Amino acid sequence: MQATRIEVNDDLQETVKHGSHDFPLAIYTDKFDLFEDGYIRWHWHKEVQFSYSLYDKVVVYIEDEEIILCPGEGIMINSNVLHQIKPYDNSNCMMFSIDFDSTLIGGSEESLIEKKYLSPIIESNNLKFISLKLDVPWQKRILVHLEQVFILSHEKAYGYELEMKNYLSIIWLNLIKEIKEDIKRTVPSESNDDERVKMAMQYIQNHYSDNIDLAGIARAANISKSECCRSFKRILKVTPFEYLMEYRVSKAAELLLKNKDSISNISLDVGFNGISYFGKVFKKYRKCSPSEYRNKYFRS
Repeated sequence: MQATRIEVNDDLQETVKHGSHDFPLAIYTDKFDLFEDGYIRWHWHKEVQFSYSLYDKVVVYIEDEEIILCPGEGIMINSNVLHQIKPYDNSNCMMFSIDFDSTLIGGSEESLIEKKYLSPIIESNNLKFISLKLDVPWQKRILVHLEQVFILSHEKAYGYELEMKNYLSIIWLNLIKEIKEDIKRTVPSESNDDERVKMAMQYIQNHYSDNIDLAGIARAANISKSECCRSFKRILKVTPFEYLMEYRVSKAAELLLKNKDSISNISLDVGFNGISYFGKVFKKYRKCSPSEYRNKYFRS
């Protein structure tokens, strides 16, 4: 399955359901040049995610961390963790991702398997992700198993669902054996930056078309302007203003492809006061002018 955009609600939670109620697992082949933005925007979801780089390097942003994955390397992204993934230097890069609910291998939420082996990881406050490298033996074993799950999902031979579930159970067992001593379930988060940034991002997404400023963004997160800037830089590596501009351009790109409204009107609709400045900012993020973008991608 190939996605072309990430749909999120006001809280940045992804709205797409991964898998089904009777088999809560979804596998995606992510070709970055097919995404509207050219990358996977900030979002989070309840499901645990394993991603594996197939071609060229990708950069995984997890709150205030940047993790570079070379081909053949992977990552586990924990439940409810805010993340974003971009090409490192080549828009043609490709990876596959497995998103699954813990009940797939744990059964009911009150089961022994869930409580003893899954919850210690999923409910950990200080475990956001685990990098999977080829030069670490136990991590390499997990990468080999992930590749098998990917192959099974494409071949779809009889019984492939059972085999995928078995591989994921083995992967999880490898994981919990290696990190069980490092997990401290009761340790509180040292910083509220991630929640503050989520609140600020929600405000921007609700008011991007208005004449908003740093004071308004900071007020929405109940913090000072300087604290707002610091939190954005730590978590997202951009300023609040840069995030606002990027989001406005993203919404403008959607409108350019949805209708034939004038570029001037679209610039006003997404919060820009002048078409010249809009064109300059749009080109910064999309490497082409609004009209060039429309001519290249518009489907009548």
